[in-house]
Amino acid sequence: MLCGERHSDAGFQSGIQNGIKRGILRRIRTITGSTAKRALPVAIALALLPVASAPVFAQSCTTQAALQPALRDTLAGAAHTLGTAVKAGDIAALKAITIPEYANNFAPTEYLVRTTSEKLAGNNLSVTQLYVLDATTRKAGDTSEADFSCPLKGTTSEVDFSIAALPPGRYAFAMVEATGGVHPWLLSFLLQDAGGWKMAGFYPHARSAAGHDGLWYWTAAREHARAKQSWLAWLYFRQAEELLSPASFVTSTLLDKLHSEQRIAAPPELADMPEGPSTTTPLVLKAANDVEFRFTSLSSESAPDDKSLHLVLHYAADANAAADALRTRSEAVAKALIDAHPELRQGYSAVLVFGDIPQQNPVVLSLDMDKIP
Repeated sequence: MLCGERHSDAGFQSGIQNGIKRGILRRIRTITGSTAKRALPVAIALALLPVASAPVFAQSCTTQAALQPALRDTLAGAAHTLGTAVKAGDIAALKAITIPEYANNFAPTEYLVRTTSEKLAGNNLSVTQLYVLDATTRKAGDTSEADFSCPLKGTTSEVDFSIAALPPGRYAFAMVEATGGVHPWLLSFLLQDAGGWKMAGFYPHARSAAGHDGLWYWTAAREHARAKQSWLAWLYFRQAEELLSPASFVTSTLLDKLHSEQRIAAPPELADMPEGPSTTTPLVLKAANDVEFRFTSLSSESAPDDKSLHLVLHYAADANAAADALRTRSEAVAKALIDAHPELRQGYSAVLVFGDIPQQNPVVLSLDMDKIP
């Protein structure tokens, strides 16, 4: 059964705060890889909201507010069954109710399920959001984006989805909240109508970091922005996005607002990097001794005790350097960033530095913030 008041657009509007992915409205997202925080195979779009998508799109989306009760209950039951299997770490049960294309390469999902299951002890599961999207009119082999524009009834807000190469079919997206234990989590599932509703994607992530939820980080980011602490604000906006998003291929009016605030508050060095630095567009920082470091990623994560945040840095390391030299280099990387932006000291208890080397495991160094001179 569905949990709470989720059968009206008002319920949806409040629920949207608890999990629609970041970004500029209608920004296209591509599902790639098998990493824990990204969508696993089967590229698909989500659907939100109670009316069909705008006539310009051949696809249509429907929210649970407009679903027939029988279908709504069927989807809620399927989602709860999947969530229960994840919580129990029941790989066999999950694989049995997974579409063949996904089940045939289940190893990444199995790893994701096992690592997620460990976090769910003591949590209760509630199906809180259901959306159906109809892509039955798409042609097989169509590699274009399947766009679903879903305006919220009675408001000027909307939620949009755009997924490349979506196969023809009927899909559903379900959000299962895991609460009541030590750590709240969101288990989002993509389902496909294939002789019953079967799993076609699994997107789990934590709902809190260092004891705070996404809305807390959004508020904190605004406060840091007002205090002209642009680097800390930018990182906290990103943390808010990470916690609020159910999957990596949804945009919304609400999260567009967050992204807009982040863009306005961004430090000049990141103004042209809405997604942050990457391997193709690194952030180049020159230390006091004129040595240059190329950052390829900046993010945050909870400390193991979940009482504070760690700043996570990735930089391009020298593949030919000896182990001692790499450690010294990683220490210098952390110090250079903290020296350039000392406000980061107040937001994090430690720094995790990843020296990335192509075709090799990264060199990882953990430094307590108070140990960085």
